[in-house]
Amino acid sequence: MQQESWSQGLNPQALEAAREVARVLGKAGHRAWFVGGCVRDLALGRPVKDLDLVSAATPDEVQRLFRRTVAVGKAFGVMRVLMEDFEFEVATFRSEGDYSDGRHPKEVRLESSAETDATRRDFTCNALYLDPLDGTRLDPAHGLVDLEAKILRAVGDAGQRFQEDSLRLLRMARFEAGLDLTPAQGLHGAARAAAKGLLRVSPERVLDELTKIAGGPDPARALGVLLECDLWQYALPALSGGDDPLRQGTLKELARGNGVGVSLVLAAFFDPGGADPGPLLDSLPLSRELRRRLQGIWQTRLRIEELARVGSEDHADLARALRGAQGAGGLALAQASCRAKGEDARELDRLASWAADAIMDVEPLLSGADLEQLGVERGPRIGILLEELESAQLRGSVGTVDEARAFVQRAL
Repeated sequence: MQQESWSQGLNPQALEAAREVARVLGKAGHRAWFVGGCVRDLALGRPVKDLDLVSAATPDEVQRLFRRTVAVGKAFGVMRVLMEDFEFEVATFRSEGDYSDGRHPKEVRLESSAETDATRRDFTCNALYLDPLDGTRLDPAHGLVDLEAKILRAVGDAGQRFQEDSLRLLRMARFEAGLDLTPAQGLHGAARAAAKGLLRVSPERVLDELTKIAGGPDPARALGVLLECDLWQYALPALSGGDDPLRQGTLKELARGNGVGVSLVLAAFFDPGGADPGPLLDSLPLSRELRRRLQGIWQTRLRIEELARVGSEDHADLARALRGAQGAGGLALAQASCRAKGEDARELDRLASWAADAIMDVEPLLSGADLEQLGVERGPRIGILLEELESAQLRGSVGTVDEARAFVQRAL
């Protein structure tokens, strides 16, 4: 990473705001550094999501130095500083004592150097520091060397790092797959030995990490790491004993397509097959919206597989099953699962080809009020007739308002 070009690709306004934070800290005698993932991604030429800073300034000093702050993690030395239109996490160099619960240290000690701060970080590629004002780098854990060699290595003893914070086990899989890194010798063995620690991690944190994996470039590889290191069964006990090779194969097939979203990857992760998904969904801390999307993809997938089995050519049935994001997701999951099983996917491919050119949405020709004026009593019958009318429009047998009125009269 050349010092004169390290900032290429950063939002100039965000960078200048971060530099102003660094200048204020510097005037108070505390040199500030970008730290962690943002420095790693800059080194790799990847998009940077968040610019996090660290210095020797204590949280109380940060509060005094800046007009707008939020104490997001003051007990752990972390403050949020609002500068211009941007927010930055500004942490204090720290070291940590023993971990009591596999997630949180019992003691946090504020420190004065990056070298000490680096010893408590998870992987060497995240123990990187960069001065936002002059581009100077600090690499006390030799993370840049590991990145150059495409190696994922824990800071210090891997077993100890995993025992301290079990969520690092899932982060290991995410970084291996997302950054295309090879595990250092002994890393997977240490992960396997610490796998049961995931049972102490809240389902919410597990789901958050799996969602990040689902949004990464190679979720199938990440799942492979989780399976190889015996992490999957402890990360999501509700899924243990499932058809994991099929799940991984489905993800690999999905990766061959375009526009695969997070919801679709999670649907493949948690795929209940033909079983009732209710118990599984009840065991996961899903938002109402994500639960709705997953159920929609699974239900649509089953409907599409049924239509493929019978070779349906009914325009209305196909349109209802295949339209919208839910239809696209259900079809993609059905195709990927079919190929992962080694089955013939030609009928599903025919449906995909049909969906690419078909008209699957029509403007209603009549409303519920129109049907009441034609003599239909208010109640469920109106909804049934509107659906039948839409089917007739989709099939092309009704195309005008007059034809729609005649259709309703015949139905009555």
